[in-house]
Amino acid sequence: MFKYTLLDNKEKFKAVFVDEVENLIKIFKRVFLFLSISSLYIGGTGFCMAFAGFILLGVIPDLHACFAVFFTVFSVYSLNKLTDRKEDAINFPERLGFLAGRTRLILVYSLGAYALAVLLIALEKPVAIPVIFIPLIANALYSSRLIPGLPRLKDIPFMKNLVVAFSWALVCVLIPAAYSKRLDAKVLLIILFMALKSIINTVLYDVRDVAGDKKNGIITVPILLGLEKTSLILLAVNSSLLPLAILTKGIAGQLMVGMIAYGYIYILYFSKKKNPFSLDLFVDGEWMLACLSIMIISRTGLI
Repeated sequence: MFKYTLLDNKEKFKAVFVDEVENLIKIFKRVFLFLSISSLYIGGTGFCMAFAGFILLGVIPDLHACFAVFFTVFSVYSLNKLTDRKEDAINFPERLGFLAGRTRLILVYSLGAYALAVLLIALEKPVAIPVIFIPLIANALYSSRLIPGLPRLKDIPFMKNLVVAFSWALVCVLIPAAYSKRLDAKVLLIILFMALKSIINTVLYDVRDVAGDKKNGIITVPILLGLEKTSLILLAVNSSLLPLAILTKGIAGQLMVGMIAYGYIYILYFSKKKNPFSLDLFVDGEWMLACLSIMIISRTGLI
């Protein structure tokens, strides 16, 4: 009888433990869903990319500059959600629920966030003010049909990937470069590294969005070439980053090598359509992971 009592208690404990874990997972998913659809998470990615830009240039990160990039990215992606409703209705329907009845509010706080980004840069590095407008200009070119009868850049295969990738790279490297007062070959090398990484990531998002893009007549790399060929191209692009890492010494080179290795893992995993939240978490989150790794390694004195 005592034996059965122990077994019953063990089963009850196991059931309670499983329920608690499931509840925690549900809470995490809800929180992450809000961070993702509100653009706060992608804004955090921008912050970490700028932070990494300082590290790659061998400069102590300026948090004001990083927050300026956060507000810029948060603003641009919030505005972009207002122009991508047709695609999101298929690819990411949860976003439509967030947008419902909030169009004016999103427009107001997006413009406010951009103004705050400009203010932060103007107070410390006025010379970098033109750089902070690159994503806004790129977003207008990328999402809007500026000339009637001509396609949007996002409707031209691979063009949208280039525009998005280089706008990210230019902001997240040129702002740290302005703070360090340098513009040399290393700056160009790091811009190229970040741009190629961003191209990989934007194409993986195209893999996720294949259904919605097909229905809306948008031709992307995965639609044009198929998933298998797209995966091989992304692996080749990721491999092309190795010479850049070899040319870069110290912590910057180590960071590049780690990110290249991580790139192989998520390209192979996400080259077929997966849960959109896991894509946000592990692909957009790679720069967060990189910055966290730098901080842990630095604290432990391993570098």
